[in-house]
Amino acid sequence: MRQDAWRRDPSAYPLRGELLPRYTDVDVWQHMNNTALISLQGEAVWHALRSVLGAQVWRSSQPLLACRRNATDFLAEAHYPEPIAWGARVLGVDAEGLRVACALFQHERCVGLHESVFGVWHEGRAHGLGEPTLGALRAAQVTDAGTLAPDTVAAPFAGTTPSLESLPWRTTIGTRFADSDARRLASDTFLARCAEQVRVAFLGQTFGGHPRRMGSMMVAHVALRWHRRAAPGKQWEAGCGITRVSERSLSATSAFYEDGECVAESDSVMVAIDPESRRSATLSEAARALLVPWQLTPPAAAR
Repeated sequence: MRQDAWRRDPSAYPLRGELLPRYTDVDVWQHMNNTALISLQGEAVWHALRSVLGAQVWRSSQPLLACRRNATDFLAEAHYPEPIAWGARVLGVDAEGLRVACALFQHERCVGLHESVFGVWHEGRAHGLGEPTLGALRAAQVTDAGTLAPDTVAAPFAGTTPSLESLPWRTTIGTRFADSDARRLASDTFLARCAEQVRVAFLGQTFGGHPRRMGSMMVAHVALRWHRRAAPGKQWEAGCGITRVSERSLSATSAFYEDGECVAESDSVMVAIDPESRRSATLSEAARALLVPWQLTPPAAAR
């Protein structure tokens, strides 16, 4: 996601509001959990869409407008129970989709950036917006082509989906009734939670016998992509692998499967931190050595 300076400026977002974090959004580090923040970003986007497309847009299944992919950058810790201000801006709209930028602010500081691309879904597959939705968005004049991108959205993810067998670490994730959204789709929060659970389980197993070698890590970036969206089945198969290890961070990719088909993917960047100063730290050589067996081969890592 582009880190343009305007994205951290609250005045750059014509659609604004405020959200209250919940105690259940706090994790064991006593700050807002990364998945909770992704969920709040999504909440802000839906408030923005309601203001543009009408109060019933979240109920409607004709057309069924839902996220195709999103990316979140975590810039600073957010805390409970102080309110979080949000801002949203439509960056572009065309026949293929709707691109929305969002940011969260607490104590007048930007704590996170988010960008999502929405499309219309039919029988589990993403399609173009269609003229009624496209016309409504253009009539609302929600983009500003003079300062932002012209009337276009980011190109769709063009890579091939990985096979489960190409990912060296694997697990199974059970689904729950609460994992569907109001339109009977597997929810964006569910995908974010699955990505988190796979990261935690993978790193926990990798460093399980050597916790001091792992140190402390914080999520810096999460990207999520849907390939198929429908009501979730009884379980997903999941695979994970390491795509990059640098001096202070690592990148991991995960993919999720139902009935043998890849339904979604996730890419995450984890940063090593000093647990006392909460600043970035060097990833130890011992930690690097434990990660080597899980690194992807070039064809899978380069997709």
